[in-house]
Amino acid sequence: MLPSLPDTVSAITYSLIREECDEHQPGARFFHNQVTGYVLEQLRHMPDYLRLPMHGLTLLFDTQCIARSGRLFHQLPHEKRWQQIQRWRNSRLPFRTLLVRFYQGLVVYCWYAMLDECQRTP
Repeated sequence: MLPSLPDTVSAITYSLIREECDEHQPGARFFHNQVTGYVLEQLRHMPDYLRLPMHGLTLLFDTQCIARSGRLFHQLPHEKRWQQIQRWRNSRLPFRTLLVRFYQGLVVYCWYAMLDECQRTP
């Protein structure tokens, strides 16, 4: 039961896609893993002074659920994950809201960019 950056990013990505993107668009069924890969790639390309704090905050986000549920964020069902995302999104602590907005921006951008590309390709 160790925190895992790739697993946490994947869980965040899947939950954001489910709640904020139109999963049921034709051709969009298989984008989830590609979007997760894109987000992880963006994290890898950050300069150290940004990457290290983002990794730390993401792992903090993953462990915050232990007190409530006894499980890490990435081990929870979607409904519980979405509640955690909403708690952080609506938090009074700026670093929490900014972390959610960071992932939301990357996920939504990549999802709709891929969907647009898919629809343009005959």
